This record gives sequence, C-alpha cells and structure tokens, in this order.
Amino acid sequence: MTVRELFSQTVRLFREKGISSPTREVRLLLGKLLGTSPARIYLFWDWRVPEEKQKTFEELVHERLSGVPLQYVLGEWEFFSLPFRIRKGVFIPRIDTEAWVEEAMLFLHFLSGKREKLLVCDLCCGSGAIGLACAFFVPAVFLFGVDISKEAIALAQENAAILGLAERARFFVGDLFAPFAAQGVTFDVILSNPPYVAEEDWEKLDASIRLYEPKEALLGGGDGLEVIQRILENAPLFLRDGGFLFVEHDPRQKEAIAKLGERFGVTYVRELHDYTGCVRASVLQLRREEDAHSYWL
Repeated sequence: MTVRELFSQTVRLFREKGISSPTREVRLLLGKLLGTSPARIYLFWDWRVPEEKQKTFEELVHERLSGVPLQYVLGEWEFFSLPFRIRKGVFIPRIDTEAWVEEAMLFLHFLSGKREKLLVCDLCCGSGAIGLACAFFVPAVFLFGVDISKEAIALAQENAAILGLAERARFFVGDLFAPFAAQGVTFDVILSNPPYVAEEDWEKLDASIRLYEPKEALLGGGDGLEVIQRILENAPLFLRDGGFLFVEHDPRQKEAIAKLGERFGVTYVRELHDYTGCVRASVLQLRREEDAHSYWL
C-alpha cells in the first residue's frame, strides 16, 4: 500500500468514526510514522509503506479511535510553534493558554528592557510549556518550574534540553512553593495554570479529558479555587516587591480571585482573554511598582 492509499483509507475511516478534523489528524499521524513534517508527506505519496510500518500505523489509528487524545498518540505537540514532548499522565497544553501567555511574554519583554535578568516561576508547570516558551522568546528569563508530579518534571526537563534551555531552566518536584521555602528566592513574575475545574463541572468535561488526562492537574476542589487560593495566599512570600502573578482560571472565577487577592495582599490588575474573547487569566501584583503597573494602563 502506498502512502497516498493509506492516507485516503484512513481519512475515510476517521470521517466515518466522527473524528472532527480527519484530514489534519491523518497528516499528523503519517508525519509521525514517516519521521517528517505533516506538510511534507506528499513527497512520499507514491512510496510503498512496508508491512511493519503499516502495523505501527494501525496501532496509532486504533489508539486514536479508542478515544486517546491525539497529542498523546503523537507524543509531541506544538505550543507557540515550539515542539514539546507530551506523555500520558501529564496535562496537554492548549491554545486557550497561548493567548494569555502571549500577553505575559510581551510583558516580560518590557521588563527585560529594565532588568538584565528576570527570575520567573512556572507553578504547576506540567510539561513546562508555559515557562519554557517564555524563556525561549525572552532571553532574560531564568526559569524555575515546579510540579507535584515526578513524571511532569521529568518531561519538562526533557523539553528544556530539546529547546536548548537547560542552562536557564531548573525544575523541582514539590507542592506549589514548597521547593523554594528554604531558598529565600523571590520572583519577578509567577506564571501558573493550576487545577481550577470545580467538582460540579468534572462530569461535564469531554470524555477524552476525564478518561485520559491527569485529574490532579485539572480538579481544583469544590469551587475550583482550592489551589488558586493557596497560590494567592503564598505569592507575597515569593514575589519581589512589585512582582506580578499571572494565573489561568475559569471565567466565572474572576471576581472571587480579585477578592482573594485583596485579602492576601496582591492587587488585581487586569483580566486577560483567550482567542474567543472569554476571560482566561488574571494579572495581579504585589503592591504597586508604578513604572511596571503603567504598562497595563
């Protein structure tokens, strides 16, 4: 069977099974099989696929049709057009997150014009996508990532090496700020995509999320704010005076986060939106450094 035939056959199968973007997904899977970019599979159009590779491809297709997220099947996914290894047991980075991280990057560029070195913490870092993307595009960033999952930290370290950032990125296994408690370190900026799904919303999530992604990376307690409240409570101990916290959350949690911030001494600065216009994250600041705060005005 040629690549062209395998492509056509699998696109038909995916369409019949209700895969929403069959052509795109099959191109990605064939790219993995052939070890090339999905955009280049047409160069192999008339290449006959060896039986062994056909079996490998059938296994990938079967895994995808069984409901496993495409990102896990591929073992890699792009975030800001950068390649990140992804494995089962570690949260999948999403396009909604890219929108507010882009704002964070622009702000870090702004700060890098004032400071030679920026200490940035990526809390609940997972694969490291958020912090490593910022470090890749803002050379002044020195990254400290932390996650409670050993598997996530191992993956983040791999991704740092792949992106050539091992010298500017350190990762720690621990519960939120615990690894830094005895170090006396304070950060210019803290970035976090913590668990924030409320218990009542868990069953409403797509089955591909509930069945395959790590529950501990998603569920944030009864109201979804359990982890976020702990972050806001402890952030003043680990932010430099005037430092900023970017935290992703459910749009419905914005007001509660503003009130919690006020309670714990971090000032609400502004909301950030995803590409659909929904509130996706908030920016808060430890006291006010007017020069930096004016950036948001």
